[in-house]
Amino acid sequence: MQTLNLNGLHLYQFPGLARLPGLRHAVSTRDGAGAAMGGLDLGNSGPERPADAAANLERLRLALGLERLVYNRQVHGTDILAVNGAEPGPPAAADGLATDRPGLGLLIRQADCQALILAAPRRGVIANLHVGWRGNAAGLPGKGVAFLQERYDAAPSELYAAISPGLGACCGQFVNWRRELPEWFAQFRVGEDRFDLEAATRAQLMAAGVRPERIEASGLCTVCRPEFYSHRREGGTGRFGTVVALVN
Repeated sequence: MQTLNLNGLHLYQFPGLARLPGLRHAVSTRDGAGAAMGGLDLGNSGPERPADAAANLERLRLALGLERLVYNRQVHGTDILAVNGAEPGPPAAADGLATDRPGLGLLIRQADCQALILAAPRRGVIANLHVGWRGNAAGLPGKGVAFLQERYDAAPSELYAAISPGLGACCGQFVNWRRELPEWFAQFRVGEDRFDLEAATRAQLMAAGVRPERIEASGLCTVCRPEFYSHRREGGTGRFGTVVALVN
């Protein structure tokens, strides 16, 4: 991944996605000069207060030059919502967002779970999915591809995909994996009780028809790298985030 600094925020980008016209994206870190409590916490479950998270979300929105950030209440499921930025009330419970409206930043908040960006910029369609290990085991990557095809007629072969920093194979320990994970997931076991979730996501994307050369993966483990919030490393902690938007 490549780094960039916008308005004092230390961010990452995927090189391939960054070259696509009509698309803007970023992965945040906890590093934001002047951010509340010294960290750019985008969540409301860590040591920072919800008001601080709201201010940090606004700083991220302004740095990316977007009209609005949209996020949902992530519940480790497989529901995906199509949004246009005019939805009333608090965020709904779902683990995926999709849109065809420019200027609308789709945000997934994370602390070890992957965010999965799906984009067909020439068709003007994007999605952002919260792919924790539960969502991965439940087939959310493939369901995201199918959603874009059914809702927006975006063929899997025209999609670009990017897998954000998340729980790496080095730290992806599941002591009770025989009980927690489906049998087919055993192909991604890389040790006695460790699993390569990034490989699982990539395999599901390819099985759904996404071209392998259009899939990027960060290769960054959030547990190993303290620049990211990590539930496994820290317990109760904040959230970093992955944002993708269409731009004119």
